[in-house]
Amino acid sequence: MLQQASNDRLAKLTWRERIGYGLGDAGFNFYWAIIGSYLIFFYTDVFGISAAAAATMVTITKIVDAFTDPAMGAIADRTKTRWGKFRPYLLFGTLPMMGAGLLTMTTPDLGESGKLIWAYATYMILMLTYTILNMPYNSLSAVLTADPQERNTLNSTRFFFAYFTGIIVGAATPDLAEYFGGGDRNSPLGWQITMSIYAVVASILFVITFATTKERIAPPPEQESKPLEDLKNLLVCKPWIIIFILAMVIMTTFTLRGSSATYYFKYFVERPDLLGTFVGLQVLGLMIGAMSASTLTRYVEKVKLLMILMGIVSLLCFAFSFVPKPDALGVVDVNQTERTTVEAHDLLGEAHQPGDTYTWTHYEKVFWIIKDRTELENTAPTLDLSELENETISVIKTRQDGSVLDSAEMPNEILWMFALSILISLALGPKAPITWAMYADVADYNEWKTGRRATGMTFSATTFSQKLGSAAGSALMLSVLAMLGYEANQVQNNASLDGIVYMQTLAPGVFALIAIIALFFYDLTGDKLANIQQELSLRKQSS
Repeated sequence: MLQQASNDRLAKLTWRERIGYGLGDAGFNFYWAIIGSYLIFFYTDVFGISAAAAATMVTITKIVDAFTDPAMGAIADRTKTRWGKFRPYLLFGTLPMMGAGLLTMTTPDLGESGKLIWAYATYMILMLTYTILNMPYNSLSAVLTADPQERNTLNSTRFFFAYFTGIIVGAATPDLAEYFGGGDRNSPLGWQITMSIYAVVASILFVITFATTKERIAPPPEQESKPLEDLKNLLVCKPWIIIFILAMVIMTTFTLRGSSATYYFKYFVERPDLLGTFVGLQVLGLMIGAMSASTLTRYVEKVKLLMILMGIVSLLCFAFSFVPKPDALGVVDVNQTERTTVEAHDLLGEAHQPGDTYTWTHYEKVFWIIKDRTELENTAPTLDLSELENETISVIKTRQDGSVLDSAEMPNEILWMFALSILISLALGPKAPITWAMYADVADYNEWKTGRRATGMTFSATTFSQKLGSAAGSALMLSVLAMLGYEANQVQNNASLDGIVYMQTLAPGVFALIAIIALFFYDLTGDKLANIQQELSLRKQSS
C-alpha cells in the first residue's frame, strides 16, 4: 500500500526525526567535504594531472552532472512506493555511491591521457550517484512539514551534522591520508583507504535517515504527470529564479574558500601542517553559525538576515586579503619539504647572535591540535633533516640574556588568518539552513500559484544551480592557477602565489556582494508566506 500523506501539513517534528534527517547530511558530507576541500589538490598533486587539464575536466563533468538534477527531480516526483517518493533512494543508492567514491580515489598507473579519461569517467559516475541520493534527500525536507519555523529548526539540525562531519573530514583527511600512506601525504593508497572509511560510515547514516523519517506532504491526488509543465512553471517563478542565482553565487564562494585553502597553506603560508586545523576550525565556525539560524530567524526575517550576513562576509574577506605572509616558517614538516638542512633563523625570523643556544624539537599530532613534543639531541643553529622521517620540526632559542623564542608559537599573521577565517565561517554558517528553508517555501509558493506540487523538480533545479556554482568556483580556481603558471610541488612564482591568496580571500568577498544584490529582489517573506500556508492547508482539508 502506498504511503499516504497526512493532513497535518504543519506537523511539529520530534527530535528523533530531526536528528535522523540530519544524520543523512552528515553522510553526504563524508563525500562532499573531501570533494570540496581536497579533490582538486588530489588531482594535481597526488594523481598528477595538470591544473589546466583538471580545470577543464572539473568544469565539464560538473556541468554535465548539473543537468542530471532536473531529470532526477522529475523521476523522484513520479516515484510511488510504500515508503514514499524520496526515502527509498537513501536505501537503494548507497552501495553504488560507495563504489564510485572508491574508484574516484583510485590512481591507476596510466599515461597523461589515460589518467584524464579515468578522472572524467570516475568523477562523472560519483556525481551521478551523488545526485541519485542527494536530490531526493534535499526534497525530503519539504515534505516532512510545512511549518516555517519547524523547517528552520530541521535545517539547522541538518547542517549541524553536516558541518560536524565537515570538521572531521577537514581536520582528519590529510593526517589519515598520510597515516595510511605510510607517512606520505601524497600517497594514492592513503587517499583511497581514507575514502573507503568515509564511504562505509556514510552508507550506515543514509539507512538511519530512511528508517527515522516520514513523508507527510504529497501533491494533490488528481495531479497529472507533466514534467515539462513543472519545469516551465519554475522558469517563470520569480522567487525560484532569485534562489537559483543566489545558490549559484554562494556555492561559488564556498568552493573558492574550500579548494584554495590547501594551496594557500602549502605555498603561501608554507605551513601544510596547519591545513587540517584551519579547515576543521573553518567548518566548526560554519556549524556554530548553522546552529544559530533557527534562533536568529525568530528575531530577524530570513532575507534581511542573509543580506546582513553576506555584507559581513564581504567585509571580512576584504580584510583577510591584507594579511601578509609570516616572516618566519615556524616549523618544517620533513615530509613536505625538499630541504636537506634547516637553519634556526629560517624558523625564528631572527639571526643568530653570539651566546644563543638552541633546542631542536619534533612533535606529532595526538589528536587534531593536540601534539606530543620531544627534544632532539642537536643543539647547533643548523639541523640535518636527512635522517628524520614523519616528523614536524621546531626550535627553541635561548638568548644570551636568558629570554626565550619558540618557533612553534604562532606568528601574529597566522593568528589573524585563523581569526578572520573563523569569523567568515560564523557569518556564512546560517546561510545553508536559511536558504534550504527558502527552497521549501518556493515549492509551496509554486503549488499555491499553479495548483501543481513539484517538490523534487524545485529542489533539483536549485541543486542544479549549486553545482553550476561549484563548477564555476573550481574552474575559476584551476584556470587562474594555470594562467599564472602554477606547477605542482614547486616553489610558485609571484603571480601564481598572488592568485592563490586572492582566491582564498578577495574573490569570495566579491561573490558575497553579488549575493546581496540578488536578495534585494526576493519578496517571498512574512505575511505573504503565512497566507500561502494557510490557503494550502484549507485546500487540503476541502479535498
